[in-house]
Amino acid sequence: MSFLKKMFSKKDPVEEMRQLFSRQDWAGVLSAAKRIDRVEVEDALLAEVGKWEERAGDALAKINLEEGTWAQKSGNLLRAREDYQLAIGQARSVELRKSAEDALIALDRGELPKEDVSEDNDGPAIHAGCNSSCSSDTGPEIDPQEMDLDEEARLELLLATMPPDLANRYLTAGMEFRQAWLAVQDGEDKRAMELLTKVPNGERNALFLFERGALMIRADQLKKARQDLQAALTVEPDLFPAFDALVEVLAATGRIDEMEKALKQNLAVERFVGYSWGRLAELHAQRRELGPALAAGLKALDEGITDPGLISLCAQLQEQAERFDEAEALLMRIPSGGCGGGAHPLLAEFWLRRGKDFDRALESFKGAMRQERDNPRWLLRISQVYLAKGWRKEASEQVQRLMSQGELPEELRAEINALADQLQQK
Repeated sequence: MSFLKKMFSKKDPVEEMRQLFSRQDWAGVLSAAKRIDRVEVEDALLAEVGKWEERAGDALAKINLEEGTWAQKSGNLLRAREDYQLAIGQARSVELRKSAEDALIALDRGELPKEDVSEDNDGPAIHAGCNSSCSSDTGPEIDPQEMDLDEEARLELLLATMPPDLANRYLTAGMEFRQAWLAVQDGEDKRAMELLTKVPNGERNALFLFERGALMIRADQLKKARQDLQAALTVEPDLFPAFDALVEVLAATGRIDEMEKALKQNLAVERFVGYSWGRLAELHAQRRELGPALAAGLKALDEGITDPGLISLCAQLQEQAERFDEAEALLMRIPSGGCGGGAHPLLAEFWLRRGKDFDRALESFKGAMRQERDNPRWLLRISQVYLAKGWRKEASEQVQRLMSQGELPEELRAEINALADQLQQK
């Protein structure tokens, strides 16, 4: 989009980061932070950059933690896992990171987080093409003098991550609809709903029905949300955001048979194929139908789905079936994610379980620890590698550090105790 090119083409990373922070584009803030040459930035400005990065990381983590809890309650365990993992990587505060780690551990046990991270019972926003950076539920107050974009420019900025054809539909929509959508981005749901009532009847198309349905989800009016989303798909069957939201609503309201039927109907007409196979894989896994879960998951991956949660699920199922080479090959598809090591930590943990590639696993765990210094999981994994390599003294030192820490997730504490018992054996 022309506006975006003009806005960022000549801007240095710090100024870009400042603008992104003012717009509460948290994902953009973290991305811009990586491009800053911190050696050449003055100390005072560097401190400000650090504050922006910290606020953005915690804001994104809180959003993903809330969305993960809602996804888990809705039965979308793959999305919940991904959201929790994102929250762990994004959180800057120790408390927030621990909440995300505990939520992930609870998910693995088939339990909800002990404490609801949401402040109310509303679900997270579901917006077409709008990732967590669009939300403004969390974050600092913005100086009104910095809000110097007109409506069209602001729309272009917010819609930058959408597919171009869909973004263009929002840009060319009627004034009332555009204003309602912007109100949604500002977290002003009540005002957004009022603005939607002013949209002329002739403009109440599938996009309108989807956005109104998404607002109904946030208001916990799931029956009305389902009706709007189904109406949107009747008008426009290929509107994927509406179908995704509908599947969430069906799961949240316990209409599992209806959800499964909808997924299979789309497969029959070759619509949303990868997504539908992925959701069916998740559904089979919840029912402990492990064979069908793996078959559906592999079909989703064959269709080009790259979701790390789905890859992890399929690899776990293959490992349980003792198809170790296939499980390893799948885990190798997960990008390292900038953890500083040559392999993703999930792959490194697989190597550790299989008793192989200890050096590469150690490199991965150390890289993960550099990124998450307060996460005891990586120190534990490093200790386990040390013991596996026969380095008992080094392993003992790390276990002592772990045992001296305060509150730890129960599952990690059990692993630490088991490792300590191993070290006491001659």
